[in-house]
Amino acid sequence: MNYYAGIDLGGTKTYCVIIDEKGNILSREKIKIGTDRKIEPVLDIVCECYKAAIAGANLTENDIFAVGMAVPSAVNTEKQILLNAPNLGWKNIKIGEIMSNKLNKPVFVDNDVNLGTFGEYTFGKAQKYKNVYGIFVGTGVGGGYIHDGKLVRGAGFTAGEIGHMIVKQGGTMCNCGNQGCLEAIAGKVGIIKHIERKIEEKGKTTKLDEISPNWRNSVGASALHKAIKSKDKLTIKAVERSAEAIGVACSNIINTIGIDAIILGGGIIEELGDIYLPIIRLTIQECSMANGGSNFPIIISELADDAVALGAAWQAVEIYSQK
Repeated sequence: MNYYAGIDLGGTKTYCVIIDEKGNILSREKIKIGTDRKIEPVLDIVCECYKAAIAGANLTENDIFAVGMAVPSAVNTEKQILLNAPNLGWKNIKIGEIMSNKLNKPVFVDNDVNLGTFGEYTFGKAQKYKNVYGIFVGTGVGGGYIHDGKLVRGAGFTAGEIGHMIVKQGGTMCNCGNQGCLEAIAGKVGIIKHIERKIEEKGKTTKLDEISPNWRNSVGASALHKAIKSKDKLTIKAVERSAEAIGVACSNIINTIGIDAIILGGGIIEELGDIYLPIIRLTIQECSMANGGSNFPIIISELADDAVALGAAWQAVEIYSQK
């Protein structure tokens, strides 16, 4: 039997799964990437995570047939070039070639939410639909689009990059260099910036100072949840603002491309879904044309952390098992 690895490189961590050729997960490993975002240190951590996952599956590196890797960037999948990863500060990196040389394996690299959507479509509740759109809300916001059962990447490989759809002209500066992107409002980074701005402008306080003293540099969705439970008004407002923006984005997708269902995933959705979902559903109903948002299917990711890495691994199965 052949075995495959799936790597999910995010803005704050890397996560790896090892699967068999039937898609069964044999092991999982997660490591934080720290504050040094230079390419070599980060990829060294990725390799460390990969090797630990192999050991966790009681396999050796020789047992791995091929690797799928997900990155927070649009990817030229023909040339395997990472085009722009704003939350890592990387541009135009020959990521496929670099990782293939490091791991001495065939490596296929694609956008993280493309592969998360693909994972949910292949193994989750979205299987019964042909046209689905995935929105994953974490450090940033990403999207993936499956049409007639196939991933749509677009002529410039940026199809699905909904996080960088400008929703407020002249709005908050995004890490991509534009202003007013959806990610700059709805992603975790956007939530933090909103809270910071209100503290600076209005002199307000937040219970995040007690719950997560380093929240300005790094805060988990669980800390945001604790702040909301403690009735921290700044956090509640920032999260509601984020959820409404995601609802507007969902409405825009429903109005423009006529999908069958939306998949919602990522750390923010997993941790704060009880707050997010009612706002998203209401916004979809209010903003969708011709009653198109009424009873619209919204699928919450059931694969959680596994979605992206499993999608990456299964993409490697589909590509390399046929060669």
